[in-house]
Amino acid sequence: MTTLHIPATYEPKTVERFVRDLDRRLEPLDRGILTAEWALFTGQGTGGGSDRGQLRRTALLSDPRLLPWIERATGRSPSRFTERRLALLERLVRDTLIEQQPEIVQLRGEMQRRIVRFRPSWNGRSVGRSRIQRLLRESRDRPARRRAFYAFEPLHRPLEDGLRRLVRARNAGARSQGFRTFAEMRLRFAGVTPNQLETWSEEVAGPARAQVAELRDRFQDRTGARTWFPWDFSFARQDRVRLPPRAFPRAGMMPRILSAVRRWGFPVDRMRFRIVFHDVPAGGMTLAPHPPDDVRIVVHPTGGWLAHLVLFHEVGHAVHSASIRAPGHLLRWHENVPGFAPFHEGIGTLFEEIPSLAAWLRTLRGISPAQAEEFALAQRHEGALDAGWHAAWLRIEQRLYREPDRDPMPEAQRFERRVFGYDRYPPLSFVDPFFVDTPVYAPSYLLALLFGQQLRAGLIDRFGEPFWPNPRIGPWLTRHWMRPGSMVEWIPAMAELTGRPFGSAAFRAGVT
Repeated sequence: MTTLHIPATYEPKTVERFVRDLDRRLEPLDRGILTAEWALFTGQGTGGGSDRGQLRRTALLSDPRLLPWIERATGRSPSRFTERRLALLERLVRDTLIEQQPEIVQLRGEMQRRIVRFRPSWNGRSVGRSRIQRLLRESRDRPARRRAFYAFEPLHRPLEDGLRRLVRARNAGARSQGFRTFAEMRLRFAGVTPNQLETWSEEVAGPARAQVAELRDRFQDRTGARTWFPWDFSFARQDRVRLPPRAFPRAGMMPRILSAVRRWGFPVDRMRFRIVFHDVPAGGMTLAPHPPDDVRIVVHPTGGWLAHLVLFHEVGHAVHSASIRAPGHLLRWHENVPGFAPFHEGIGTLFEEIPSLAAWLRTLRGISPAQAEEFALAQRHEGALDAGWHAAWLRIEQRLYREPDRDPMPEAQRFERRVFGYDRYPPLSFVDPFFVDTPVYAPSYLLALLFGQQLRAGLIDRFGEPFWPNPRIGPWLTRHWMRPGSMVEWIPAMAELTGRPFGSAAFRAGVT
């Protein structure tokens, strides 16, 4: 199973035959890994995780002759499919030689299982993560919000040494392949440099700062508070314009969202994906063990507008995976090939636009046209707040990879105070579940916001208003972005399809 017979020549037919064979051998391994991840995150089976599957893939790809062979074989096949598979294989092998090494797999797996099994304590009882998040958004009891803000510290603080060990091991592997840090390597796979990421973070900080100042002033006027802290931020956002919770019941949530997506012209009735409601470390998760036929969504068992927003995002991922028609495993495996995370999250972010529109809100029982318009107007500026938060979050991990032995929180807090204007408070642990099991994924969410706004602007230029409902959008997105799977290199494609280089310009125009 793990022996590779690497060819001694680079004759085109030999290259194609070897690449197709390796593609076929990877498919069941990768499917097994994602199926095991699904069992872990949904509480099914033994919850042992995907460690064994990852080590089997590592054994297959660890032959020291493989990477040099891929590099020399590139450019020798007349088939664009083979050439694309070679490019993806190079990324995958480099990443596997680091992230799927036994030392990292074991440590990461142990930490991941602790994270998944953890339940925060509230008033002496274990509760779901969604309960803590809801308290931060909805509780008018400020001390309770502060307690909720620190509710995950009993999990995160003890994991700090383990995360530092992971970061050092990842960096050592990246240096052996010619990169300064593992974070730099992962960004390069996406076509982004650390300097570009820093530039875009600073460019979104300006609109964020202006919106936060308005949000803080409104919060202090309403509450009489004279200070401003992170545990006030989500509450102030939710309190700005509230919609009746009865308009967003959990019952019927999936059919309600599919109905809206159908009005974009997507044939969701013919797509195959299933949903499970379960408490997970993230807001939601979509896994595609075998796109387009096996696509799975897991989200928190709760209702409300934010739960609808999260499910719209996850359905965007699912529609994407269910629309892929590329030949062979590697060309379909878009969400798991290194470098595609910003593109993957950008599609989900585009679908988040629907629940923020007055046109969709007016379709719901219990929301008046005036309420819908007021909420949609407020939501126009929410992207700036999201971008500021993500810019602050990703800095923690980026700093950790640059200097693993230093605490990244002082620098992160300086940026946070500059953008959010918070008063001084004891910092959280630098540990985050994403940093453990999906390293260097945090920048993807900021890049996804830029991607979503630039694609939205391009769609409006092409098809006009309304943005939704508009049945021409779905077929166009399917043809140009979804059907090709990982054939699409997303930054060049964005420039080609929108006529503008990828960047923050469309985002800044859309939120100001």
